[in-house]
Amino acid sequence: MIELYYDSFDLACIIHSLDMGIKTASIMLEKIWKEDNQYLSPFYRTNLRQLYLDVHYWTDYLCDKPVIDKEFPAVQKDFHSFGKDVEEAAFITDYFDIDLFFKMKRVQILYLDGQDYVRMKLRTLLKAYGYKRRTQELLKYLRECMMFYHMQTYLRGKEECDIGEIGLDEMITIRVI
Repeated sequence: MIELYYDSFDLACIIHSLDMGIKTASIMLEKIWKEDNQYLSPFYRTNLRQLYLDVHYWTDYLCDKPVIDKEFPAVQKDFHSFGKDVEEAAFITDYFDIDLFFKMKRVQILYLDGQDYVRMKLRTLLKAYGYKRRTQELLKYLRECMMFYHMQTYLRGKEECDIGEIGLDEMITIRVI
């Protein structure tokens, strides 16, 4: 479950994806640190300054990702000259795992939009992450994420629903409970 905690990279992805300004991002980070601390990676729970620094580091990376990724061979060569090694996955990465969707929606609902829900088709969610159908493993993971982030899905009329039992083209509403 440790991967479900917000870390600096996740928060940077949210900031980058929503094209937030520095002031809005800083306010959001402080609110998360104060009000949603139990969802933060344990490393950041007592150190707001380190959270700011790491999030801004990753935000800068994401803003200029293609150029920085091209420099990876030079960085790797420098590491080798010092007798160190750096994994390519740690330097060059594409973000957006499905758990990031839930992190982003929780942050939007609680701290940004002023709207207490998100509406979308289940098919849209699955398609955005490369899934065409719901497997039992995927449904189990989606339910774990929703339980961890205290989220619930509803159909029209605030009727609770299970994402495993509704049609792919049903419009669902996601709320933080």
